[in-house]
Amino acid sequence: MNGSLPQRGRIGAEQSQILVDAVHRLSGISIAPTKTSFLEHRINRLLQTSGVANVEEYVKHLRVNPTGLAALRLVEALTTHTTSFFRERAHYDWMMAVGLPAVVAEGAGLDRPLVIWSAACSTGAELWSAGMVVDGYGRNRNLRWDLVGTDVSQKILVKAAQAIFEEDDILPIPEEMRKRYLLRSRGAPDAKSRYRIAPELRSRARLGWVNLLDLPSGMALTADIAFLRNVLIYFDAEDQLRAAANVARRIQPGGYLLTGHSEGLASPPPGMTLVAPSIYRKE
Repeated sequence: MNGSLPQRGRIGAEQSQILVDAVHRLSGISIAPTKTSFLEHRINRLLQTSGVANVEEYVKHLRVNPTGLAALRLVEALTTHTTSFFRERAHYDWMMAVGLPAVVAEGAGLDRPLVIWSAACSTGAELWSAGMVVDGYGRNRNLRWDLVGTDVSQKILVKAAQAIFEEDDILPIPEEMRKRYLLRSRGAPDAKSRYRIAPELRSRARLGWVNLLDLPSGMALTADIAFLRNVLIYFDAEDQLRAAANVARRIQPGGYLLTGHSEGLASPPPGMTLVAPSIYRKE
């Protein structure tokens, strides 16, 4: 075999446009329709597991129901979920030294629960990292706090809720935090260990599906610190600002928005001021 795709996975220009439009509509993710090799590779895998005979048939499903199951599966197939514990460690150090004291001074955790929101939580590593920091800060302060994780992938949200990680995944977690917040599996002696986030963190978390470009108006969420990292790079410039503005509207006055260090916004979201590299404060 020459390693080429079966003929059923070939994509024409019109089909390519329909596919990327469907992904953008549901997730905001911008994929160039000219990336046919990438699209063919991912779609071919999707066809093998979906029971759909070919691309033409899949496109028909999208035409009939642009936001239905076929579209959701397409988003799953074309999105990439790359994350790690304590990625961009400077943000977590800032939380402990500056961010948490500031929002607590505004009443978070005392007058009302302090809420940390991982807006594109992927497998949950970012959310659980933030939870470890908040628990360490608030343990002797009797703070009330919650975690919220959202993502555009239903499949990845299931994995985030399971909160189970391989040994290589947990390497960035400091040793003292591993001892406190991880439960080690009891597998076979020669098997690699797996680790689960401790119940004291999992019990504080709510997870849900959202499209950051179209957040529900009735969404019951107001965060004190929101992470919007490793997702804006998949949006075009206009949608980056739109997603950031949507998240900013759900941040408490005096709260903070954190973006990736390589995901600089063209301008701060409305009502927010840049106070440190990739950190914005809401007025």
